[in-house]
Amino acid sequence: MADTILVLIKSNPLESHRPVEAIRIALGLVSGEHPVSVVLLNQSPLLLSDDSEDLVDDDILQKYLPTFKELGQTFLVEETALKAHLPEGSDYAIQAVSFDKIADLVQKADRFFIF
Repeated sequence: MADTILVLIKSNPLESHRPVEAIRIALGLVSGEHPVSVVLLNQSPLLLSDDSEDLVDDDILQKYLPTFKELGQTFLVEETALKAHLPEGSDYAIQAVSFDKIADLVQKADRFFIF
């Protein structure tokens, strides 16, 4: 039976390279055989914004992010963060989730990565 994997990104992509590194790692996991959930908290939904020039390592992000769309991967974004940081939406598949749902996903995941 395949392990479920959760990648939780909570770092600010305007201040740290960690969110882009998390996207790179998540892409490697998503392309594997295990089911992967990618959860965005706080300012990390900015990774999915059309206006990403101010993000740390934006050039690297632009190499990896489009593949998520090709693979049909849905990003789970905490509801408040979604409203604050992606008010006009995104070209990527996004599902708004509550903190309770995120806590449930963390509890049920076999493996998780937090950035």
